[in-house]
Amino acid sequence: MKSVFVRWSFGGILIAALIGSIASYSMPAQAGTDSCVAGKCHSTMGKAKAVHPPVKDGMCTACHAVSETKGKSSKHPGGLTITLVQQGADLCTMCHEAKNTKKVVHAPIMGGDCTGCHNPHQSPNKGMLREPAPKLCFQCHADTAFKSAVLHPPVASGDCSTCHDNHQSDFSQRLVMDRSRLCFMCHSDKEEALKKKKVVHAPVKQSCVKCHDPHGSPNATLLTSTVPTLCAACHPNEVQSGQKSFSKHAPTNEGKRCLTCHDAHASDHRKLLPQPQMELCLGCHDREIKAASSTIRDMKGFLQKNKVGHGPLKDKNCSACHDPHGSDYWRLMEKYYTSEFYASYADGRYALCFSCHASAAFTEMTTKAETKFRDGSRNLHFVHVNKKQKGRTCKTCHEVHADTGQPRHIKDMVRFSGWEMPMNFIPTRSGGSCAPGCHGEKKYSR
Repeated sequence: MKSVFVRWSFGGILIAALIGSIASYSMPAQAGTDSCVAGKCHSTMGKAKAVHPPVKDGMCTACHAVSETKGKSSKHPGGLTITLVQQGADLCTMCHEAKNTKKVVHAPIMGGDCTGCHNPHQSPNKGMLREPAPKLCFQCHADTAFKSAVLHPPVASGDCSTCHDNHQSDFSQRLVMDRSRLCFMCHSDKEEALKKKKVVHAPVKQSCVKCHDPHGSPNATLLTSTVPTLCAACHPNEVQSGQKSFSKHAPTNEGKRCLTCHDAHASDHRKLLPQPQMELCLGCHDREIKAASSTIRDMKGFLQKNKVGHGPLKDKNCSACHDPHGSDYWRLMEKYYTSEFYASYADGRYALCFSCHASAAFTEMTTKAETKFRDGSRNLHFVHVNKKQKGRTCKTCHEVHADTGQPRHIKDMVRFSGWEMPMNFIPTRSGGSCAPGCHGEKKYSR
């Protein structure tokens, strides 16, 4: 018995059929006839939810070749031998475009094993899959991510193909498009922020998966690790400072931690701050805060009353003097700054102040140039600070944040042992006078 295999194309779709005297064996079952789908053979064929078109049309010989060998026994009627007209993926590409032409190809496709995932006849599943997704995927891929506390919505819905092409792709992991573009399909707000904001977090420019697991995670927002552990991978010094310093800034160890003061994606402000630095700081320092050994003043209220800021405050730069993460010095200072009212003089004890101010104003007994606080050439700064037992520190007489307009930020009042002493400072063109509670009126003139 002879047959002829014919292959032709309509509009780019390949059609294949085997035409010959055995065609009757590929026709749909009809009452009283003998065919492939007769009651005693493949009676359920073509009745599933998803049916391969050749099966649906009764064209068994589109894929199967039939031959007859006289005298040879066979499980098919009439001693027929049924074989495939092509092997493996070559059979599928008779009608379907090849799925192994791009940079990244799914392993079963590389092996020519289309039927590893698809039933070639029919299936209750979309695409004639042997199992519904993601159960089918789990036959080769671990399902660990699907057991996480937090799941990416496409993962939670079991639709792997939202992000991955099942056959091939020009992108890593067989993604349907470039990774960042893929994320922005759903997270368009982040894409807009990256376009408009002045400062973008470096990992965000590279890839979302630098910080987020695209499948599942035990951490909020699918982070690959907890904050601040995740942040420490790139910012170890800042995280360690917040955790191990003598003076710790509360936000680094409480609540949202790093994310309290930084936007993880993009911002219009330096260091990815969500708002200008001073506004951010005053968002917490708008009330008195009990510290370990003292009370931190309500800085927002204080600055509303005292408008003339010390240099860093004029620039609204709190971090000029304070480390926002943690410090080994009192009050999160960048350098040593004594908390004492009295302290014997040493350069190191004035390290923070000497970041901007010249030390010569405090170390020279007489001068005509280093300071205006002098009586003739007698350096009155030197007189005040160079006392072994009761050297007055800078903050004794100067307001270090802001004031109401006093020259050189001289304080109105000096707090000493619970007593608020008035300074009674009166400036003159060539000097001035003061009469605090610790001594009578003293005048000086340059």
